[in-house]
Order: sequence, then C-alpha cells, then structure tokens
Amino acid sequence: MINSRFIDVQGSKIHYLERLGEGRNLPLIVLFHGFPENAYAWEALVQKLPTDFRVVAPDLPGYHLSSPLPSPEDYQVPNLIARMGAFIAAVANDKPVVLVGHDWGGAIAWPLAAFMPQLFSKLIILNAAHPSTFTQALITSSLQREKSQYIHTLVSDNAESVLRTSDFSLFKNMLGSDVFDTSYGKRLLQGWEMPNRLDAMLNYYRQMPQQVPLDNPTKEQLANIKIPNIRIDVPTLVLWGRQDDAFDECILEGLENYVPQLNVYYHDDATHWVHREQPEWVAEKVARFIFG
Repeated sequence: MINSRFIDVQGSKIHYLERLGEGRNLPLIVLFHGFPENAYAWEALVQKLPTDFRVVAPDLPGYHLSSPLPSPEDYQVPNLIARMGAFIAAVANDKPVVLVGHDWGGAIAWPLAAFMPQLFSKLIILNAAHPSTFTQALITSSLQREKSQYIHTLVSDNAESVLRTSDFSLFKNMLGSDVFDTSYGKRLLQGWEMPNRLDAMLNYYRQMPQQVPLDNPTKEQLANIKIPNIRIDVPTLVLWGRQDDAFDECILEGLENYVPQLNVYYHDDATHWVHREQPEWVAEKVARFIFG
C-alpha cells in the first residue's frame, strides 16, 4: 500500500509517497522524479520493486503537493541539495539509503551523493546527466546543444504564459500524448494548474549553474564554460534509455573519471522516460544492484 504523507523541511512542506517494506534490515529507496513530473511518476516502478523494500518518493520542492519555496534563489542547486539532504535524513531513520534520480531528480542526486555521501549506500541514475560530463558535452557536442535548446523557452520571460495559453503543449510533447489519457496524466495537469507551481518548476531552469549556449556559439563563448569537478564515491548504477530526446549519449563518455564505482546498462528501445516505459527492466536492474 502506498501512503501520501507530508513533512516540514527548512520551513516548507514536502509531500511524499511511501510504501512500507517488509524487510527490516534492507536499505530505504528514495526516488527523485524529473521535470515536469511528480512523485506519481514512480508508481509503475514501485509496483515492480520487491515488497521487502521501504520506498519513499517525494514531490520535489515546488512541484505538485510540495510547497513552493520562498525565493527564486532557493532553487539554486546548492540550496536544493541542502534541503533534499535534510529531507532524506529526516525520513531515513538512520537506515542506509539508495538514492534514485531521473532527469532533474538526477541533477540533484548526483551532487547530493557527491557532497553528502554519508547518507547513501548506493546511487542509481536514470537518464540524467552528470554535471561534469553534461557541461563538457555542451562544449564539444553540437547535438547536445541542439537537444538542449528547449531550455531557452523555459527560461524566457514569458515562459509561464506561453505554457498556459498553449495548454502545456511543450510538456505534452515531452511526455507523449498517451500519458494524458491516464490518471497520472490528469494528476500532472492538476499539479501544473496549482497556484505558483509552474513558476516554481521553471525556477529550476532559471537557477541552473550553467545556462545552455544558443545555437552556433563562438569559440570564445564555449571556452568560457567552466566544467565542475563532481566526484561520486559511492557505488553507482546508470540505466539509460537510448532513444532519449533530451540527451546525446556522449554525455556518458568519461563518466568513469568522476564516478569510479560505475555500472552502466542501456535499453535500446526506451526513451528519456525509461522508468515509466520499462518498469520491469528498471526494477530488475535496481534489485540486482542493491542485493549484489
């Protein structure tokens, strides 16, 4: 049974889904969703995970039922890391944690595991770029720059009005129209319409540490991009849908230089949304990685 709960973290409410596990000594699995989803994105995967595991899936701050944060600066990555680290510490009850992140959830999970490794036994990433290799790809890969151009729409001054007047067509195109025939799709639409939620979601992009260069950047512009050194010292599993519209697969090149304890598995047919499209495959890889 999956329960809906709330917890106060640094003065703001975080909503999360929780499935209590049957195994007393197993790690807690914490699932961070991506943009523009919410905690219910994980329902299909949770149903496939062994019932021994306790599973917690929060709405990221400002998404769906989690409170929007007081200021735009609260969505800067270091502040999100601090807040979500406090959330995990509060729900973990001193148990080891396996952190799973997809998309923006992965963008938070990577540095969170780097800077608060004491919280985690293992890290699992689903189609989410490591900050260092993503920044490198922005410099070297014209395809990655092309795939990231949608971000300019999201950070523009009129982004919120464009999304609303188009009935969220950008989001629907990202996720696939078939999603919106489901109860999850209806829940997504309800969340996007809630007061201040859309502004909060867009703040994640507005506060990105590295903005995406426009098409055809100059050599000087590319030379000014600084590559962060984010090292992960916990065992890490990366699961990757190869039909990803958001990421060029080159962002996985050199990943072992930052993540020495690394395992990578590819699904040839899955897209960016591998957690919903292939929950059985993901669950099997996750369980084997944890038990192994």
